[in-house]
Amino acid sequence: MENPFEIIMQRLDRIEILINEIKKDSKEENELLNIEEVAKFLKISKSTVYGYTNKNFIPFMKKGKKLFFYKSEIEQWIIKGRNTTKNELEIRSNEYLFESQNR
Repeated sequence: MENPFEIIMQRLDRIEILINEIKKDSKEENELLNIEEVAKFLKISKSTVYGYTNKNFIPFMKKGKKLFFYKSEIEQWIIKGRNTTKNELEIRSNEYLFESQNR
C-alpha cells in the first residue's frame, strides 16, 4: 500500500509546477519590448519597425521619444495578418450560401 503522504506530496509538486507555468505565461503576456527586441522578434530591420509605427500599422506605445510594444499585442498582430487558406475560404463560402438559402 502506498504511503498517503507520498501521494499528497506528489500531487502538491504537480500543482506547484502548474502554478509556476501559469505565472510564467502571465509574465510573458505583459512583457514589454523595445524597438530592437521587436525587430529581432519579427526578423526585420529597426527602420522597418519605425516605418510600421509611423503608419500606425503595428500596435505600439510611445513615452517621450521611446517606443514600447507588448509582446502579446505583437503576436496578435501577426495572427491577424494570417492569410486564409483555400479550404477555409471554401468552408466560409459554403456556410454563407447555406445561410442565404435558408433565409
